[in-house]
Amino acid sequence: MMKRVLWVLSLVVTVAGCRAGASRGWQRSPMPSHDRQHVFDAARAVLSEHFDVAEANFVRGTIETRPQVFDRRRSGTLADIRGAGGRWRRTVSFEMDRDGLTVVAAVSVRLQREATEAAVAMTETASPDRVDELPPSAHGGVRVGRRPATLVWMDVGYDDALARELLGMVAEHVRVRQQGDAMPEGQSPQEAAEETRRIGAREGL
Repeated sequence: MMKRVLWVLSLVVTVAGCRAGASRGWQRSPMPSHDRQHVFDAARAVLSEHFDVAEANFVRGTIETRPQVFDRRRSGTLADIRGAGGRWRRTVSFEMDRDGLTVVAAVSVRLQREATEAAVAMTETASPDRVDELPPSAHGGVRVGRRPATLVWMDVGYDDALARELLGMVAEHVRVRQQGDAMPEGQSPQEAAEETRRIGAREGL
C-alpha cells in the first residue's frame, strides 16, 4: 500500500513538473551563427524595433520587454462572459543557450487580459495595477469616496505564432549580418555582385 502511495505521489510531482516547465510557452530554434554576440545583437535589434526593451543582459543571454497593450475583438469566450475587459497586453522574453557549437534561441510571448471587478472576484492570482477614484459628485463637485475599481491583468496563455515569427526575424537578421561581414569593407551588395560577374567574365576568357 505504501509503495502504491509513493508511486502516485511521484507521478503527481512528475506531471506537475512537466506542466511547470511547459508553462512559459517557449519556442526554440537554432541560429545560423555560432557567435553569441551576433545572435544577441540581432535579437535586441528585432525586439527594439517592435517593443520597448526593459532589460537586456548579454552575460545571461536574456532580453525582456515591457508589457505592450493592444486591443483584440471579443469572441464570446468564457472569459468574455465572466467580464474580462477588451484590452490585452503581451510581454516578450528572449533567451539563448548553446547546444554544442550551435547557438539556440528561445522566445516566449506572454499574454494577459484586462479584468473587470467581476473577473477579479473569480480569481486568486490577479495582481492590482491601479485604483480609480469615484467621479465628482453632481452637487458641488465633491468626491464622496473611493471604489475598489482595481485594474488587474490576468494570465491567459502564450502567443506561440508571434514567438515563432520573432525567432524567424532574428535568424534572418543574423544571416544578413553574416553576409555583410563577408563583403569587403565599403562594398555594397550590388558592387559585390558586379565584382563577382567581372571575375567570372575574366576567367571565361
